[in-house]
Amino acid sequence: MNTLKNSLRLFCFLAFTSLGFGQNTVGWTLVWADEFTQADGSSPNSTKWAYDIGTSSGGWGNNELEYYTSRTNNVRIENGQLVIEARQENYLGSSYTSARLKTQGKVSWAYGRIEARIKVPRGQGIWPAFWMLGTNITSVGWPTCGEIDVMENIGKEPALVHGTVHGPGYSGGSGIGASYSLPGTGAFADDFHIFAVEWTTNRIKWFVDGLQYFSVNPASLPGGASWVYTQPQFVLLNLAVGGNWPGFPDGTTTFPQRMLVDYVRVYAPTNLPACGTNLLSNPGLESGGLANWSAYGAGFNTLLENISHVPVHDGTNVFKVFGQFNGIANISGIFQDVPAVAAQSFAANGWVITPTEDSIAGANTAWIEVTFRDASTNTLALFRSTAVSTNSAVGVWLNLAITNQLNPTTFVAIGSVTNLVAPAGTAFARFQVTFRQPQSAAGAALFDDLKFSLAGSEDIPVPASIRKAGASLNLFFPTYLGLAYQVRFKDDLSDPNWQTLANLTGNGTEQITSDVSGTARRFFQVTRICN
Repeated sequence: MNTLKNSLRLFCFLAFTSLGFGQNTVGWTLVWADEFTQADGSSPNSTKWAYDIGTSSGGWGNNELEYYTSRTNNVRIENGQLVIEARQENYLGSSYTSARLKTQGKVSWAYGRIEARIKVPRGQGIWPAFWMLGTNITSVGWPTCGEIDVMENIGKEPALVHGTVHGPGYSGGSGIGASYSLPGTGAFADDFHIFAVEWTTNRIKWFVDGLQYFSVNPASLPGGASWVYTQPQFVLLNLAVGGNWPGFPDGTTTFPQRMLVDYVRVYAPTNLPACGTNLLSNPGLESGGLANWSAYGAGFNTLLENISHVPVHDGTNVFKVFGQFNGIANISGIFQDVPAVAAQSFAANGWVITPTEDSIAGANTAWIEVTFRDASTNTLALFRSTAVSTNSAVGVWLNLAITNQLNPTTFVAIGSVTNLVAPAGTAFARFQVTFRQPQSAAGAALFDDLKFSLAGSEDIPVPASIRKAGASLNLFFPTYLGLAYQVRFKDDLSDPNWQTLANLTGNGTEQITSDVSGTARRFFQVTRICN
């Protein structure tokens, strides 16, 4: 729901998942939640939520009709749920009242998965929304702060929800987004549904009840437009009445209308891949299908699939592979060769899922591997990931890291490794995806976002901001859960050396280094420490 909301949809900087209702928390750690467990009739937790009050300018920029309040008439806890209630009543010059909650000034996040389980109301002119805004809105304004609409619904479209991002050059009616249509003949107001986004540095993905229906990345923006989703954002929940997009209540609209929120949860990723530069071309299979990859197998069983037919980890495409069904043991997959020399150290990983509707069966297995080869293509060293099999979780994206060394002749395990070191005589490395079918069992594996990088990569800069608090200057920056960060300073930019101010571990939210002012501290840098 955009702040000056001309209506439509778009988004900003995070990543997360949920419990229940077919959701999955594999690979995610809960870092913040409100389960709304207070006593019936009480106000929401004031340590977590603040309110927007009034009508703002031009009905919040959208010609909305409601007056937002913090009264329990409009916002309260009932039966373990947050109730946002729109009422038709004369109140301070407005004909309707409702509520708009926000975590602004309480907590914000950069990257992650943010989700809520919500039952929307129904009716002409009714507009519920679950969305986010950049914390820098007070300094740069909207839409430069960026907006991510996780879910919007308008009463005249009972079976449709929208996900959108708004930023400079693509806001209001020009926001970039998509809609999701509820299967069957029901309406979203009939039951609770889980709405979520997963937000990383360069992509945002939208989900309804665990199904991804849209994603956006910098390439999705109009030419010259900025990807502004690199700052922390706060969450908003509101129920609007009327506006340019939904239209206005009519004789069919009944009041009061209630938006029910069972929970809001925020997750941080726990199994991030290595942070070095990817040496693979077309690692996400988004550029020309299987371009830059060589396929091996029977042909029909190694193919590119897209989001219309199968789940994807990121973007719109995945690599699908299954057995050849030729009656004998067989392997199939894709590979790509990368230049390498002796003593170089690498890291490798990739994402795989065995889909619910076509899960791996029998003795079938799938994995990724790296071999170092000489100029005659002879294998000098072999490293593999754990194999996906019938014992693996179904319908869940798993990150396979290559950490096992095997004898390249006997395939017997030698031991575990941290990095993949190229032996003497190496001319190139081969990154390979493999599916093995010993007999004729069914099932497939889907691979996405494959990565092969040099170990010991340079540290990654992190966007940060300084805010004044009384006589102190505090440094704010977003973090991933469990990753190492360092705050540095210098007095003169011509000085090539930075001094360390603080070392810390990310907690998945925006973190603060308090009172950074001091002698010789004129310039600051925050970095994520790699490898």
